[in-house]
Amino acid sequence: MELTPARTQAEIDAWRGSLAGRAVLVIGAGRSGIACVHRLTEAGARVILADRSPRERFAQAAAEAEALGARVVPGFEALEQAAPVDLVILSPGVPPENPAAVVARAAGLEVIGSFEFGYRLCPAPIIAVTGTNGKGTTCRALSGMLSAAGIEHILAGNIGTPLEGEVTRATAHTPAVVEVSSFQLETIVEFRPRVATVLNLAPDHLDRHPDAASYAAAKARIFENQRPEDYALVVLDDQPARALAERSVAAKLRISATRAEADATVRDGMLTVTLDGRAEAICPATDVPLPGAHSLLNMLVAATAARLLDAPPAAIAAAIRAYRTTPDHLELVAEVGGVAFINDSKATNPASAAADLGALDRPFVAIVGGKHKGMAYDDLGRLLVARARAVVLIGEAADLIAAAMGEGARPETAATLPEAIARAAELAQPGDAVIMAPACSSFDMFDDYAHRGRVFRETVLAMRREADR
Repeated sequence: MELTPARTQAEIDAWRGSLAGRAVLVIGAGRSGIACVHRLTEAGARVILADRSPRERFAQAAAEAEALGARVVPGFEALEQAAPVDLVILSPGVPPENPAAVVARAAGLEVIGSFEFGYRLCPAPIIAVTGTNGKGTTCRALSGMLSAAGIEHILAGNIGTPLEGEVTRATAHTPAVVEVSSFQLETIVEFRPRVATVLNLAPDHLDRHPDAASYAAAKARIFENQRPEDYALVVLDDQPARALAERSVAAKLRISATRAEADATVRDGMLTVTLDGRAEAICPATDVPLPGAHSLLNMLVAATAARLLDAPPAAIAAAIRAYRTTPDHLELVAEVGGVAFINDSKATNPASAAADLGALDRPFVAIVGGKHKGMAYDDLGRLLVARARAVVLIGEAADLIAAAMGEGARPETAATLPEAIARAAELAQPGDAVIMAPACSSFDMFDDYAHRGRVFRETVLAMRREADR
């Protein structure tokens, strides 16, 4: 079936036209902020790009913005540094409670997120995926299925390329596969995906959201503007996520790795999707290249969305078989001395780390820890005690994770990641894995999760070169 866009071209043209001549403040000079500057200047707006950092911290972005005719305000703290303005756009890293945003709202100004801004310019039907874990995997898998089917589409959002940066490539016949974070959903107004799902829900980002309920409320907003002609993909195997999706007014397709009555499930060992009463086998469950029941669910969600976009089962199956993990997600870096070294730096919360560790089919030594984000480690601690051969803790959360493991546990600690890798290698036996699944953010020791993964990768490869001498 062909999914039509949620916004008409007339609505998009009217929004773009309303920007001409307006003074628009963009707060945050990251990728989303710069993408907004491009779209705004194309629309004839007068743009101010502001960032709290000193100019040298975002010199390239500042130069790019100024080349487009924007004014740049470094060291930004208060609205009066940019005033007068008519509209304020917040990058995802800027919370809604930003003081300048609060003052702007009190003055009657419209304040929206950069994601909402991009949506208002997007002529494509949107398939939106959120959840605590698995968003990127599901979106990349869906993109691979559409590519295998020859269906032109765009892949955007939290996955790396902002939607507001990709809208120039979108058309009414080019679906947009969009990974959406809680930060982006906090500031939506009109955002309406034709297909939406919450894959799973566990506490995360409690250093940004006041509590778990606020985090869940942000995730639930993915369904907020859906209509009966839209689709909500309901994951039955995660009760918190299911509860959010069941409240949507959209048509519901239910997905489960275990329940045969679901619209998408594993039946007689085959991934099976049922639409309009017709069940179609996609491929054997054993063809899914990632371990764990959560990986089956991700592929079932992607396959259901792909079928809604008329991708044939054979193309979906081919994409599933061809799927490869990305760097920093269960990435096998090397084997050294019969031990597999796995980089799972993207496991930045306890639920994600526990799911990936629990899916391993061999004994392992775990490297865990980083910057604490406010979540509890109880479940992760129990899994580490039950499953890990040994545990090496790093970062500021080390003591909290050790406490969650209980008094009888004896995890070791390391001051640096290379030191942790060296000690884990000593503790592992041939046939084991050494896996870095941090369960925390990286910002106490690294620039981001990719930087942390790069250090892991470089350290392991240096060990292998030394072993090969």
